[in-house]
Amino acid sequence: MALIGALRVVAAAITVVSPSPAPSAPPQIAHVVTSDRSETTLHDAIRTTYVVTAAEIARRGYRTVGDALADVPGVEYAAYGPIGASVDYGIRGSSSAQVLVLVNGAPISGELANSVELGNFSTAGVRRIEIVEGGGSTLYGTGAIGGIINILTDAAPARSALIRYGSFDDREVRVSGGGFSFDRTVATNAYALPPSASNGAPNPTLHDNADYRATSATYGGSRMLGDVRATLNATSESDDTGAIGFFPYYSETSREHDVNDNASLSLERDRAQSQAVAQFFGGSQRISFGCNAASDASCYTQFTSLNTEGRTGVGLRDTVHGAHERTIYGVDLSRGVVRSDDGNGNVVSNALAQSAAYAQESLILPAGELSFGLRAERDGSLGGSLTPSLGWMRDIGAFTLRANAASAFRAPNASELYFPGYGYAGLHPERAGVGDLALTDRRALGGITLGWFTNRTNDLIVSIPVGFDSNGFPIYGPRNVDHAFMQGFTLDASTLPFHGITTTLALTDLYRAENLDSGMRLPNDPVVSASLGLDLHGGARGWFDEAGIRLRAQSARAAVDHTQPLFFQADTYSTLGAYVRARIAPKLLLTLRGENLGNERYAAIAGYPMPGRTFAVELSTK
Repeated sequence: MALIGALRVVAAAITVVSPSPAPSAPPQIAHVVTSDRSETTLHDAIRTTYVVTAAEIARRGYRTVGDALADVPGVEYAAYGPIGASVDYGIRGSSSAQVLVLVNGAPISGELANSVELGNFSTAGVRRIEIVEGGGSTLYGTGAIGGIINILTDAAPARSALIRYGSFDDREVRVSGGGFSFDRTVATNAYALPPSASNGAPNPTLHDNADYRATSATYGGSRMLGDVRATLNATSESDDTGAIGFFPYYSETSREHDVNDNASLSLERDRAQSQAVAQFFGGSQRISFGCNAASDASCYTQFTSLNTEGRTGVGLRDTVHGAHERTIYGVDLSRGVVRSDDGNGNVVSNALAQSAAYAQESLILPAGELSFGLRAERDGSLGGSLTPSLGWMRDIGAFTLRANAASAFRAPNASELYFPGYGYAGLHPERAGVGDLALTDRRALGGITLGWFTNRTNDLIVSIPVGFDSNGFPIYGPRNVDHAFMQGFTLDASTLPFHGITTTLALTDLYRAENLDSGMRLPNDPVVSASLGLDLHGGARGWFDEAGIRLRAQSARAAVDHTQPLFFQADTYSTLGAYVRARIAPKLLLTLRGENLGNERYAAIAGYPMPGRTFAVELSTK
């Protein structure tokens, strides 16, 4: 704080040149709250930030938060199956454990044990999703090496309804109004398969035991209490699903039941040049998993396993605005308990805690906007860290240049430390140095951004073979054995509407993702990932509303690291989807959707069985 104060005095003596105004962002994304942990315009966010709006969610049919991430530059996404299956996600070569997931600015349930499942988090009631790329440990702490995903739910959702029916008895009902949103999804997911997977593993001719049932609800409300705005947000999700997989990794009779609850209460007081916020939050998760040991030789649990997590915390922060500066400072305190029962009589329970203080200063100088900050955090017995960050942004005519450098860290999660038969208590926190450059041309086409990023991580936690079971299959466990080095480019481009047609391109070239110890490419890191979309928007009259197609593709892995399980390796994979929406009444839409029209049958990870072509019809209000 003394350093920040001294620099503020110096800055006050410098003649300030105000930046040139930028074109206005669309109304629904004019401001973001995640990049600097306070409200700022999207243009003024120094860190690279992408937004998926509620309009995009509805138009493109993103049913889960995992689906909505697939078209964001820099994000690596792979599904393990149809709706209800797990999804693998990362940012700029990082793993899901290195990406911090928030709901309305508060850590989501499952963060402590790395069991956040975005493939089951419904987009019903979601106002927008903000994705901040690059190390965010200065403002957010452990787990933000790759970036932050902030799911913002609607404080007062408008009245709406949706009914869907699709292939394999995929049925869904959504309704919103009065501050509430509700979603119910049921799917049998019973589909035929070709006789063998690309990796040679045996597969049944019918993919059964993959049915999915899920119910989710959100609530949002806000009111003034004197000069304090109180906002309450809550989400609840429960699902039941089967996972047949293939021997020896999954049992053919395995079933999983999850319950995830999150709630936060924010108290905000706005003054002439500052905003003070107190946020109280809590979350819980319950995951049970079991199979039929009597009839299934692949079942590896005698009884149903049960993993639970509970977490509470408070964040206090103040944002002070000056004529040419902005200061944010605050503290974060949280505590959680994770309990794991593996179903074979092994039970562990551990408490985890976090305490941190941080400060960040942003100054508008003649050479552009400069941002710098520092966080001091202690994660209980796991140790602590000082994480500084530095950012700079400048408008140069029609261009905006952004540069960031930071240190970041991740404390081992409870699964890596304590899970029976897997955890290793001797792990050290991961520590990383990250940086990026981004150049945006706001006037070319509909906007073009070219980015470059780098990440060097020490004490990277990876799963490696640590022994063999009684059948001779390798047993994997987490260890600090790797030093990783990642670099790549991102390209985000869109066109202005031309006769109602717009196109978008999101491209990531992860040209380096190297395990420096082994010299091999890191697992599950495709070299190139791309999403190409074309949308046609109708006029205000007539029956046609809009239509679009979207192609997603990723390249083959550059090399295979044989120390890693096969199911961690990325391979060539592409899907094609399309939709068309028609107005059958002034406020009523009929939508037809087709997914995976190229009929890819095995996913990029481990050859997981996919349903191939699927179709759906939706009836929704607008």
